[in-house]
Amino acid sequence: MKIETTILTTERDDLEKFILLFEPSKYKRLKNGIEVRGQPDLESNVATAKALVLSLGLHLTIISDANMATYRAFEVRQAY
Repeated sequence: MKIETTILTTERDDLEKFILLFEPSKYKRLKNGIEVRGQPDLESNVATAKALVLSLGLHLTIISDANMATYRAFEVRQAY
């Protein structure tokens, strides 16, 4: 049996890693990232997302503002 392993190395793959590990229930693809929607505990989920990005050294930025908070969402964008 042959096992193949794919190593994700590009910035674009950082977003895919985030999606796989954070497992958002609802998200919308954006031009340079995703919008994670419908988070029941927004503050805790934003903190968890930031910790995940820092611990894995992903080239991503977590953005949350008052407008997005009204529908319990935050954005995850590729950092350049």
